[in-house]
Amino acid sequence: MAGVGTGSYGIFSALARQQYAAVAAIRLQMLRHGLRTKRGNFELGAQIFSSVFFGGIALLIGIGLGFGAYSIVSSRHFVLLPALFWPVFALWQFLPLMVASFQEHMDFGALRRFPLSFGSWMLLTLTYGALDIATIMGVICLYGIWVGLVVARPSAIFGVTLALVFFALFNFLLTRMIFAWIDRWLAQRKTREILGAVFLFLILGLQLVGPAIRHFSDDGNGRTKAASHFSAPMLEQVQALLPPGMTAMAVESALRSRSAQAMQAGGIALYAALAGLVLGVRLRAEYRGESLGESPGRTTGKARSKAAVRGGWLDGAGPIGAIVEKELHYLMRSGVLLYGLAAPPILMMVFGSGGRHGHGSIPGFAHFALPIAAAYSFLGLTRLIANSLGGDGGGVQLYFLAPVRFRTILLAKNLVHLGLFFVELILVTAVVVFRFGLPKPEMIELTACWLLFALPTQLAAGNLLSLFMAYRMTLTRMSREQGAAGNGLLSMAIQLAILGVGAAVYALLAVHGHVAAAMLALLAIAAIGWAFWFQVAKKVDGIALHRREALISQLVR
Repeated sequence: MAGVGTGSYGIFSALARQQYAAVAAIRLQMLRHGLRTKRGNFELGAQIFSSVFFGGIALLIGIGLGFGAYSIVSSRHFVLLPALFWPVFALWQFLPLMVASFQEHMDFGALRRFPLSFGSWMLLTLTYGALDIATIMGVICLYGIWVGLVVARPSAIFGVTLALVFFALFNFLLTRMIFAWIDRWLAQRKTREILGAVFLFLILGLQLVGPAIRHFSDDGNGRTKAASHFSAPMLEQVQALLPPGMTAMAVESALRSRSAQAMQAGGIALYAALAGLVLGVRLRAEYRGESLGESPGRTTGKARSKAAVRGGWLDGAGPIGAIVEKELHYLMRSGVLLYGLAAPPILMMVFGSGGRHGHGSIPGFAHFALPIAAAYSFLGLTRLIANSLGGDGGGVQLYFLAPVRFRTILLAKNLVHLGLFFVELILVTAVVVFRFGLPKPEMIELTACWLLFALPTQLAAGNLLSLFMAYRMTLTRMSREQGAAGNGLLSMAIQLAILGVGAAVYALLAVHGHVAAAMLALLAIAAIGWAFWFQVAKKVDGIALHRREALISQLVR
């Protein structure tokens, strides 16, 4: 490397091409080594299944958008073109937040020790990010729109292609930028608190939209019509200045063979360049060695002596109290996990925007709001329950060195999970009561009986997944880590099965008026669930000892 000049560090130089080939060879070799184990084969199968599943959904959406584009162009209703691009924009930007467990993060930080330029490092990061689910689904949807537009007007193929390519580039860079900065903000306590407060105010502000619309809709003095005439042009002007609206205008200009298409396409490219610039600022900081984490400050002698003599029930609880305290410290320092815990009550507020009278809400949602809220409370705890050892990382080795049974360790973690679940349940129940009023007594009783079955079954299944499908969990990033696809797929299947059991009992008995029989059936199933949890707890020590090397290799990497 001594003879390498400064001109040899370009992103497409001979040295850079060798580095790209080396990274690709390493990834291929890792894949081959992973396929030598059952876990690796299952992981690959889970990734293929999730890709096919989401790809199939995107294909259906893309076909619908393609037919919509063809119909709009054929009927010359160009004013409807923005309705094609705003859904794609929303899908591309909000889908990663909902399916973060399926987004894999590849840490290229180790490559900084080699003579890798910033441009090459950024290109590797963006290339790997181009393979995530949101990008694949967005590209498929835009391809469907492109086909519909080109079939309807073949002469506009160049202008339409240029506008859609710039729009795709903008969405891709914006997604990477949002995730990069969210990871940065969630990694620091002060910015995490500010971001949480802003997010909370946005959600609360969203709740005012529905009442405001209903207020104007109920006005019989003609103010609704006047407000709509006033707001429609203003909304049209605002959306025309944003990338989806600008893309629609560029496509319309291309279809009408207008010269303004070049200026509008340049505006989309400017948006993409701005998103890339902000992303580059964040990646430059990471390239220079910035660590996403909270480093503990210096502890003074006074603070150390105070910590040494502290007391309380946690200190008197032995290893269980120590593990509970450690888990709570991990949770409070992980913005990603806190975000997941905050999502269920916030989304219940959104789903219940119609209120207790049901206007604007999902039909039948009010009646089943409580069991739906209880089931949804598990969602924010999925990563904690199904991968309870993932946050420990290399510290899992201390569990095998400490004079503590592994059963005690998982029991302490399960106590934390139960406590967090009941906090979630209290919050979502408060939202349900606030939005829809007090649920019917029979629905409260059925939900309680179902939870007696769901809780031990979920915890027992989570303990097994934590031992057999563990993966190292990065607590400062929204995206999932390598090896999480199989765990996420199985945990989702288990949650659907638990929910399906409760729904089946309700459909067979309670819906026909046999509420008491339904509760007895759920209590009988709950006894089986608790027996399952006790059986798993008895075998935990042997399983952990047998899988000791596999656990360490998965969590210490």
